[in-house]
Amino acid sequence: MVDLAASARQPAVPESVFRVRPRSLAASLWAASAVVVFAGLFREWYVTTFGFETVAKDLRHLAFNAEYCLPAWYSSLLLALSAMLLAFAALSEKRGGGSHPLHWLLLIPVFIGLSIDEATGVHEVVIEPLRSGLDLGGFLYFAWIIPGAVLVGLFGLFYLPFLLALPARTRFMFILSGALYVGGALGMEAVGGKLLTAYGETSLPYQVAFCVEEIMEIMGATLFAASLLGHLKRRFGGTVLVMS
Repeated sequence: MVDLAASARQPAVPESVFRVRPRSLAASLWAASAVVVFAGLFREWYVTTFGFETVAKDLRHLAFNAEYCLPAWYSSLLLALSAMLLAFAALSEKRGGGSHPLHWLLLIPVFIGLSIDEATGVHEVVIEPLRSGLDLGGFLYFAWIIPGAVLVGLFGLFYLPFLLALPARTRFMFILSGALYVGGALGMEAVGGKLLTAYGETSLPYQVAFCVEEIMEIMGATLFAASLLGHLKRRFGGTVLVMS
């Protein structure tokens, strides 16, 4: 059984149940994110210092700028966790008569889609056709950012009433996490495209750009999940999830 109940509504929780404390879970997420970021930065330092032909090879599975690696897998996991927390939030809004329950529900497939894309890199299939068809380069070298920016703009307009209706703290944290994630995924991707075409894929400026991009995405996704946990805690009390 899963229940979104406030500690005030559940004064006596049996010892046999499993309780998830939002503060503890959020702290664990930040710690895990720090480990993933450190591992990615260590990999970049390692291959820059010692090269690729070493006993450890290129430590590819820790790389920021690669698919099917630890940072991408971890980001996908964070987004999937956010989708689960959004399901709890949507259920709570529906039961409690909160505002904009549909907006909460629609965020669930959005984050499931983002999680799948992060793990598989589906968005990259449009890069080459758009780049070749529109003769793009520079900031638009990674051409998927064009439809990506359009979708983000439409999404922002649709969700503006929802954001304005949120409690001030939740609204601020959601906006900040979104700015971090989108700033990395779209903004730094554009900067990276410009630096790649100007200096090359192995250049230091491009390496710095893709490291910053991935760190911003991981921090944005972590902040959003932590913000959801905080929102649920403030709405329901110390024990957010009670499972028996």
